Amino acid sequence: MDERDILTIMTNKPYRKNVGMVVFNSLGKVIVGERIQFPGSWQFPQGGIDEEEDYLEAAKRELYEELGIKKAVYVTEYPDWIPYDFPNSLGLNSHLQKFRGQLQRWILFYWDGELEECDLVHHEQEFLTVIHMEIEDTIQAVVDFKRPVYEKFVPLFKSAIQNYIAENVKSK
Repeated sequence: MDERDILTIMTNKPYRKNVGMVVFNSLGKVIVGERIQFPGSWQFPQGGIDEEEDYLEAAKRELYEELGIKKAVYVTEYPDWIPYDFPNSLGLNSHLQKFRGQLQRWILFYWDGELEECDLVHHEQEFLTVIHMEIEDTIQAVVDFKRPVYEKFVPLFKSAIQNYIAENVKSK
């Protein structure tokens, strides 16, 4: 089997439907986690959409599973699905090996809780730790193969965060 055959096999695989969640606070900072598999890289929580599950319900479920957040307020979403391919070097678990990559829907939530309230271990732990960051800094902080995805939704979400705070958050 030569390289062309391998590429054909890779590209014939389907994308896995996935949802990503951006959570911001009253200061406009977003929560990012340091992935266990990619120490030093920071990303937003994300997770698969179950069969027959609505993507907004998946976003709420994943937000609770990964960060322990239940009371986040839906703000907006990126209007399109964004695909990305898994790099060959990723070393995927067997569940993900049947997919070419992920097709993501990104949702923006407001939550003004403290990072200490996040529960990273009550489900299957994905993050070593979480921090607050400026949303535009996430583009450089995320693992390389996800950067083009972040470049798409971050500008729209940055504007939505500023608008939400101006209209809904009382200055302290």
